[in-house]
Amino acid sequence: MIKLNGESIYLAPLEKEHCKKIMEDTEYDFESPSEPVTIGISSANSDAWFDEIQKLQGNVHIRLGIFLPDGTVIGDIALQNIDWKNRSCSLGCGLTKLSYRNKGYATDAVKTILHHGFCYLGLERISSSTQEFNTGAQRVLEKCGFILEGCERKARYFAGRRYDRLIYGLLREEFDHGLLAE
Repeated sequence: MIKLNGESIYLAPLEKEHCKKIMEDTEYDFESPSEPVTIGISSANSDAWFDEIQKLQGNVHIRLGIFLPDGTVIGDIALQNIDWKNRSCSLGCGLTKLSYRNKGYATDAVKTILHHGFCYLGLERISSSTQEFNTGAQRVLEKCGFILEGCERKARYFAGRRYDRLIYGLLREEFDHGLLAE
């Protein structure tokens, strides 16, 4: 079993009960939204989500749970849509409860999976996108060395208006340089 240790969290494979817990615990922040609400996500769908993770794991995605040292699952993180030929993928990350946000857990999880992706999987480029109003994700990506590469103007419709989607990227040599600078 893979276990990737961060400073304040660890990443490990998700089991069925973790998928159910993530779906039960996920809270939406209506005051400071991060991403649009996904309708239909519920603990009743957790078994199907687990099956999808297992089907794609290692080939198309690497999805892991984000755990506190005591074993509490607090979210998930993934290297998604892996293009093994071009050694690239995209990154996705989410924390469940509002109380887990703004504590450095997402930054720690991103740094941990980036290290795995670049140093052990041989990836050369990892990208991520987020909505213009998701300032939390922007902060995490920038702390982890991602560069804002572009903007898809008015690409997302949410809450009665259109928003830009921001595109970030990180190259292996930028990640390696960041490690040397620390």
